[in-house]
Amino acid sequence: MGTIRYSRRALTVVATTLSALVIGTSLLIGLTGTAGAVVTGQGSSVDAQALTATAAVIPDLTGTGVIPLSADTCSDSICIYVVGSGLNVSSWTTTAVISSSMCSYAKYLENGVVIAESSKVCGSAGDQLSSEWNDPGNFPNETRLCNEWSGIAGEPCITVHS
Repeated sequence: MGTIRYSRRALTVVATTLSALVIGTSLLIGLTGTAGAVVTGQGSSVDAQALTATAAVIPDLTGTGVIPLSADTCSDSICIYVVGSGLNVSSWTTTAVISSSMCSYAKYLENGVVIAESSKVCGSAGDQLSSEWNDPGNFPNETRLCNEWSGIAGEPCITVHS
């Protein structure tokens, strides 16, 4: 019988999601399908130390829709998870499942402009790469937040609403 390894991030996402269901405050984030170094654009810049990237073998944590305080969706092999309150985003995480051994890095986009990139992370076939941005801050109403991973198909997006 094999062993299932859970990363701290996987457990944090589950705990955060459960907390969000209990608290039930007013963040409404609409879901929209398909769609290291610091990169600045129209949005806010980020300190590279605020981004973490890891490779882990964890169970599928994709959700099915909006819940209070959080939103998540997937496109191809990439997923986006956002937690916050009002227009403030307290955690923005992205994952990518890889089909072969490779290295990649996450890109964080605000309205189509790359505003941050994670450090490079490597994994083996079947691994899930993960990058987390803690406390990215406030975003204007109707801001479209998306993620990409270099060399991996998909661009999941969510739209922040007040």
